[in-house]
Amino acid sequence: MKHIDDIKQLVERFLEGRTTNAEEHELYEWFATADVPEEWSDLKAMFAWYAAGMPEESAAPARRKLRPARELWVGWAAGVAAVVAIAVLIFREDEPRRPIDIYEGSFIIAEGVRYDEPAYIEQEIEALLLRADAIEQKADDLLAWAEL
Repeated sequence: MKHIDDIKQLVERFLEGRTTNAEEHELYEWFATADVPEEWSDLKAMFAWYAAGMPEESAAPARRKLRPARELWVGWAAGVAAVVAIAVLIFREDEPRRPIDIYEGSFIIAEGVRYDEPAYIEQEIEALLLRADAIEQKADDLLAWAEL
């Protein structure tokens, strides 16, 4: 078994997204079998959830309840944000609104040719999304077949 300092470094690397699959499985095993310090109980639950294959959200590790003082602070901050948003909407100067073009400034380079017409970009994105959906459906079919 690894020393606790090694596990601590491995957890830090995991949380930064820099671990290999083998290292992650090592963490799952360590948290499942080791005497885990109390301050790491949330990590133990998290790694158990990962090891179980990340079941549906209802089975995800429970979050700790907010402390009452923090709940008050969050409520107060949300109220202030709402008041500021309303004030900005009421007191802003009326300016002509131009339609939002989500593709403005975008471009696609295909076979060395740059395309920057929004209609073309939107068409290409829609085609890409359709291909992605088809690939996802194939993967789902293969997984369903493999589970038989």
